[in-house]
Amino acid sequence: MPHAARKKSASGYYHVVPKGIHDQIIFENDTDRRIYLELMRQAKKETGLRIHAYALMSNHVHFVLEDEHDMLSAFMKMIDERYGKHVAEETGRKGGILVRPFWSEPIETENYLLCAVRYVHANPAVAGICPASAYEWSSAKDYLGRSGITDTDTVLDLLGGREGFISWSQACNMTTYAFPGSRLKGHLKDDELVSIAKMLLGNCNISSRGIEERNEAIRLLIYRGFSNRQISRVCGVGRGVVESVRETCQKGLPPVPDAWQRG
Repeated sequence: MPHAARKKSASGYYHVVPKGIHDQIIFENDTDRRIYLELMRQAKKETGLRIHAYALMSNHVHFVLEDEHDMLSAFMKMIDERYGKHVAEETGRKGGILVRPFWSEPIETENYLLCAVRYVHANPAVAGICPASAYEWSSAKDYLGRSGITDTDTVLDLLGGREGFISWSQACNMTTYAFPGSRLKGHLKDDELVSIAKMLLGNCNISSRGIEERNEAIRLLIYRGFSNRQISRVCGVGRGVVESVRETCQKGLPPVPDAWQRG
């Protein structure tokens, strides 16, 4: 079955998540990570893409990229093929290393860009590895002064410099969640979705709440990127109820609370 065409970004910005096939480990050691970073550097130079954020995790990578010349697929292919060659030489493992096609999502607003960068940097802390600022294999340290491959100027300009970046990164613990408008639900596993719902709602069982309180909880999960099926499964609410709330949200009423807008 042919894959659906990748959704184009009018702004040229994308959140991209290449993953290991069958969730297999991509990086066995720091040598692997250094080689991957060098391949990123080479691909960036050859394609002209700008890298606004990245995080190398064990079985996937997060990117926030700016693709002015429609070279996103070429950029990812270069890295995948060259890194696959390295892995084959080291381990004898043949074939592709990363799932194709890779997951991507357009970024069309400044707020979405900032949320995506913050989310990417939060990944090591969410995984229980270390605080974002201490993680060696992401762009967070580039934003804090390290010389690296990241194009930090756009985000720093939007946030008023390095101090603004630090404040934004630490502003609230929503950095651990899918962010407003994201389709990141397609990347997260069920146990992660349950964890997110619990942190947002306190208790996933919202079916016993009053109607207004229940619907407000559903709206929050919708705003955080949950699908109707996921809300129904995680929270024990009928699909019809969720669909009705989503229809109301799409009409713009009731409004999403201000506190969620830049979460």
